[in-house]
Amino acid sequence: MSSAPSETRLRLRAVLNAQSTTILVVCLLLAAVGAGLVYTTHVDPGTTEESRTVSSLTVESEYRHSATVTEPNAVFATGSVLDGRDTYFTRIAPRLDVDVATSYAAPSAENVTVEVDSTLVIRNVGEGDTVYWRETEPLASETVSDVAPGETVNASFTLNSTAIDGRVASIEEQLGGSPGETETFVTTEVAVDGTVGEVSTASTQTLDMTLTHGDDTYSVSEPDVQSDTASRTERATVERSYGTLRSIGGPLLLLVGLVGAGGIGYATREFDLTLAPAERKYLSYRDDRSEFDEWITTFRLPESVHDRPTAEAGSLRDLVDFAIDNDTGVVEDPQTGGFHAGSGPDDGNAGDDSR
Repeated sequence: MSSAPSETRLRLRAVLNAQSTTILVVCLLLAAVGAGLVYTTHVDPGTTEESRTVSSLTVESEYRHSATVTEPNAVFATGSVLDGRDTYFTRIAPRLDVDVATSYAAPSAENVTVEVDSTLVIRNVGEGDTVYWRETEPLASETVSDVAPGETVNASFTLNSTAIDGRVASIEEQLGGSPGETETFVTTEVAVDGTVGEVSTASTQTLDMTLTHGDDTYSVSEPDVQSDTASRTERATVERSYGTLRSIGGPLLLLVGLVGAGGIGYATREFDLTLAPAERKYLSYRDDRSEFDEWITTFRLPESVHDRPTAEAGSLRDLVDFAIDNDTGVVEDPQTGGFHAGSGPDDGNAGDDSR
């Protein structure tokens, strides 16, 4: 027998012959989409508006406090410093030394001024935040010019807990009592302004530190480092940018579309894609062979079988239908390449040589 044609090439020819117009249209659409993506991504991407930070100023402020032991005692040496505590002893260390430390961070800055103002507030507050009386006392005011990024500005003052207790007692004696609860705290206003990133920028902060007086102690409650960022933005027109998928996908679609359209055009012009009747019959046989594989057994038949009466089926499908109707199987003879189905030990064969 002559060698069988390439099934893959035959099927490719059959598809190209039947769907060449559709494939050409799809390729042209891919090329058009790819060309559009290439143009809008790489040639004329257009513009868009976005917010751009032109200045950023981060200000950090905190309270730092300590008390020096001034009275002899059995635990702390006179002159030693107790610092960063929540509670201090009124009898041995009544004076609280406080620093308000402020610094800022900015990419570039000039003519930056830092102002720190601290005030002692004593007030009596009732239900619903009703303030019955209030007294304030300036503690420290510090203004420093030409402060560099990272430089620390300190505003220092001292609080005498004994004197504060005496002041509260004096006020209550003069008023004849206080209906609410007396509070003592320090409030600090921090202002930073200057030219940051060539843009005039300003930032303000408010920090409170509370003092609570007991019989022989006083407690300090202050916030952690307070950090605030002031930013200024402006709208800017920039060239639109796209992701990697679109940047690569557009040229790839264009290339695939053009190559595909050119290939299908060349194939239909230079080659005869129409299948011959024998080629169509061969593909039909291969379809039947795959579909009915479970009905077919391959082994070599003896020569005597070929001497028996035979009938030729029109196709492998017809032969399998015959075998099913006669409750028998189909045998493929590898020597002849033929297919056979017997109807009984003394009956003839049905065969198919459609390969």
